[in-house]
Amino acid sequence: CNETLADISVRLVGGNGSDFEGRVEVSFGGEWGTICDDRWSVNDARVICRMLGYNATLSAPPRGAFGEGNGTIWLDDVDCNGDEVHIKDCHHGGWGENNCGHSEDAGVVCAAVTPEIELRLVGGSTNNEGRLEMRYNGEWGTICDDDWSNRNAKVACRQLGYKYAERSSRDF
Repeated sequence: CNETLADISVRLVGGNGSDFEGRVEVSFGGEWGTICDDRWSVNDARVICRMLGYNATLSAPPRGAFGEGNGTIWLDDVDCNGDEVHIKDCHHGGWGENNCGHSEDAGVVCAAVTPEIELRLVGGSTNNEGRLEMRYNGEWGTICDDDWSNRNAKVACRQLGYKYAERSSRDF
C-alpha cells in the first residue's frame, strides 16, 4: 500500500500553552507517534510549520524539548530542503525505522507573520478557487497571467494556506 496525504497528518503537543510550538507528532496509518531529532533542522521544521498553516519558522528544538512522547517513533534521519509541501516528501530512513528513544523527540516553534502582501481568491464557485488578487499598500488588484504556470499557482496556494494547487486556469 502507498501512504497518501490523507493518511499522514501532524500536530504539535506539549507547547507552553500555545498552538504554534511543541513536540512534533505524526499520524501514520491512524496511529500517532513522533519524529526523532537525528539530523533535525530548521528546514525540517519549516515543512511541519507549513503543513500546520504557519508561514514562518523560528526554531527546531531537539532532545525532547517539549517532553517525551509515546508510541512509535515514525521518522528518523529526516532531511528536508525546506520547500517541500509535506513531510512525506522529505528524505528519511523509512516509516517506523529508527534508532532513537523518546528523549530525542523533535520539536518546532512556528510563527504567523503578517505579510505586506495579502492574497485572495474571488469569483470562484467555492472558496478554494477563483481569480487571484493581491493587496499591496492597502489596495486590491489582479495579477497578470502572462507566463503564469502551475508552479506559480502552487506558491500562491501555499501562501493562501492550501497544501497544493490542483490546477491553474485563466477562466476566472
